[in-house]
Amino acid sequence: MCLNPAERPDAAPRSAIRAAAEALFAENGIDGVTTRTLAERAGVNTAAVNYYFGSKDNLALEVFRDVARRSVRRRLDNLARIEARARAEGRAADLAELVEAFVDAYVNEDSPRSGLLLAHLVLRHRVRPTAWTRAIVREELDGFALRFIAALRRAAPHLDAREVHWRYHLMVGAMIMILSDQMADGRMKRLSEGLCDPADRAQLRRQLIGFLVAAFGAPGNGARPEPAP
Repeated sequence: MCLNPAERPDAAPRSAIRAAAEALFAENGIDGVTTRTLAERAGVNTAAVNYYFGSKDNLALEVFRDVARRSVRRRLDNLARIEARARAEGRAADLAELVEAFVDAYVNEDSPRSGLLLAHLVLRHRVRPTAWTRAIVREELDGFALRFIAALRRAAPHLDAREVHWRYHLMVGAMIMILSDQMADGRMKRLSEGLCDPADRAQLRRQLIGFLVAAFGAPGNGARPEPAP
C-alpha cells in the first residue's frame, strides 16, 4: 500500500524542517539562516536537513515555490472575481480593485508570513539570482505578471503598453522596498519618529493602495496609448 507523504513514518521531521524554514526565511531571509539554525528550530539534528532535502538550496526552492504558487493562486482568484463582476455590470475592471488584489498577496491578515517570504524571494532574485530563484520567477510568476499587466492596460486605457509595464515594475519595487523596511532596521519608523510604521498592516495597505492607484491614474508621459488587447 502506498502511503500519503504526510502518513509516512518520517513525515514528522520533514514537516518540522519545512515549517522551521518558512518561519526563519520570513524572519531573516535566505542568507540569514544556517543549516544549524534550521535544525535547532525544527528540533532535529543538522544532518536531517540534508537527509530530507539534499541541501538548504533545495529546501529553499521547495518553500519559495510553494509560496509563489499560493500567491499566484490568490491573485488569480481575486482577478477572476473582479473581472467577472465588471463583465456582469458591463464595465471595465476598476483600477483600485486591481491594485488592491495585487497588494493583498503581500499584505493580508490571514497569511502575513507569505507576503514577507514573497518579498524575500523577489529581493534575493534581484540582488543575487540563482538557478532556483530564476526557475521560480520564470515558471511561477512571469505568466501571472503578464496576465495582470494586460488587466491593468484595460483598466488604464490612458496609458500605453510601455507606461503600464514601467508602472507595474515600479509597483513591485515599491512593495518590496516597504516590506524590506520591516525586515531591516525600521528606518521609515525611525525617520518619521513613529508616525509611519510598516508593521501596522492596516496603515501599510491603505498607504500602498492609495499611492499605487494614484500612480496608475496619473497621465502618461507623452506617448499615444496603444489599444489594449
